[in-house]
This record gives sequence, structure tokens and C-alpha cells, in this order.
Amino acid sequence: MTDFGIRPATPADLQDLLDLINELAVAEEFPFPVTVTADDLAESLFGQEPVAEAVLAFAGKRLAGFAVFYQTFATTTGRRGLHLDDLFVRPEFQGLGYGRLLLRHLARIAQEKGCVRFEWWALKTNTSAIKFFEHVGARPMDELLIFRTSGSGLAGLASGEA
Repeated sequence: MTDFGIRPATPADLQDLLDLINELAVAEEFPFPVTVTADDLAESLFGQEPVAEAVLAFAGKRLAGFAVFYQTFATTTGRRGLHLDDLFVRPEFQGLGYGRLLLRHLARIAQEKGCVRFEWWALKTNTSAIKFFEHVGARPMDELLIFRTSGSGLAGLASGEA
């Protein structure tokens, strides 16, 4: 693994990030449409007020994977957390420890930022990811449910129609 490296993504990496996001969606059989564009990523990751960060993983000079993450806040601790939005290692690089190294890298970032927790979601159907996450010591939060509103539901809630 001496040829493995991780570095922050830059605006020059937008197409690679888009490619990896789409590969991830296919690999996970993601149940929702992927609508992200290069402009979306440019604004969210590198704009005036970035809302997330991304890192790229390399095996030598070959792009092996990526992770996108952002800071959160918990009122119950009064402290920051780090949320991993996506982590993906291309299939040809899986099983080599690269996913673990990406998680370790992000855990160090969480510590450097003063975060008291590091968390992420996984699709219930992604059994290989769940097994991997449990193998590195993470546990599912059975006492929580994720709720979401979007599109017309979000508009209705915002306007008072819901």
C-alpha cells in the first residue's frame, strides 16, 4: 500500500468527482436520480462559502476512490461532528485496505476539527458496505430514523401548505 495516497480535491478534479459519483450510484444501485452537475460541485465544494469538502484517493497515479464530507453540529453535545456523505473505492481497488485508509484519514480530519463524532449513512441494501463499516468498529443507530422532504413537499412545507 505504499503507493496509496489521499489528497484534497481541487476544481480541476470536478470531472473525476462526477465520474466517481456516477460510478458509486451504479455500484450501489442508488434508488434516486443522480442530478449533480459540475456547477453544483464547483459551488458546493469550491465556491465562496463551501458547504462540503472532498478528498481523492490514488493507487499510484490511478484514481481509486473519493470521499465527500461536511461538518455538523449536535445540540446535545454542543460540539461539532463530521458527516461522511459518500465514500467510494472503485471495484478494482476494493479489498486492498483503501476504504479503511480513507476512513482513517477522515477520522483524523474529524479530530483535527475538534469533532466529537464521525457518522454516515448506508443504504440498507448495501450489505458489503454495512459489513465493512461494522468491521472497522462503527455501529448502526437503531434508535434513529432519517426523515426527508424535497421537491413539492419541501415547497409545501416552506409555504405553509403542509
